[in-house]
Amino acid sequence: MKITLEPLPFQEAIQFFQEKGLSLSPESWRDIWQKAHTTAFTVARVTAVDVLEDIRQAVDQAIDAGTPLAEFKKGLSKLLERKGWLSPRGEDAEITLPDGTIRKRLTPWRLDTIYRTNLQSSYATGRYRQMIEVARRRPYWMYDAVGDMRTRPSHAAMDGKVYRFDHPFWDEWYPPNGFNCRCTVRTLSARQMEGSQLTEQTTGVGQKPDAGFAYNPGREKWQPDFNKYSPDARALVQRIVDESETLEG
Repeated sequence: MKITLEPLPFQEAIQFFQEKGLSLSPESWRDIWQKAHTTAFTVARVTAVDVLEDIRQAVDQAIDAGTPLAEFKKGLSKLLERKGWLSPRGEDAEITLPDGTIRKRLTPWRLDTIYRTNLQSSYATGRYRQMIEVARRRPYWMYDAVGDMRTRPSHAAMDGKVYRFDHPFWDEWYPPNGFNCRCTVRTLSARQMEGSQLTEQTTGVGQKPDAGFAYNPGREKWQPDFNKYSPDARALVQRIVDESETLEG
């Protein structure tokens, strides 16, 4: 008997993205700042709601179905071209419409950024929920940068650093920590820490993530279901929630 294993949808990531509302940011990506991105989907300088909805739907499908980047860009590019929101190769992205309005069209590289940043943020938030649920058994988290030629120096400097899951370090440095950031977090048990001779960090770092990314999307968004936990685990998770609300207040 042949058994075929099919990948399961990442429900936590799907839910995180689907719960976002739409928000226009006509001037710059800075119009929607830091943790506001946990509740709002936006694309800088896209001022047509129907176009923003088209992009959101394409990202939603990519997260749900695991659509590769090339397929995502191919389908969305055709739609945006028809609506005049994609700049063909070799043309200036900024055009003047007949009514005098200046439109800054999207480019293929911006579609890359939209895809990578939204998928990474959704997956990281879903992963955060999963890691918190096993924090009693695996309380140590390790920052894992890719470490290739495209890794930013500030992100590479965090590679291999281990902090407890509830250390303030993760309030700023939980990935993604910039556009197109590929960093992730690994969980470790006390036995793994000892066996690998790893050192727990207890102090912060002098560096900051990229502008606009100094927040933890998982902690901002996640709300636990306390019915799923034992009394001891419930007390631990409640402490995390209380600390988060204190910081926000």
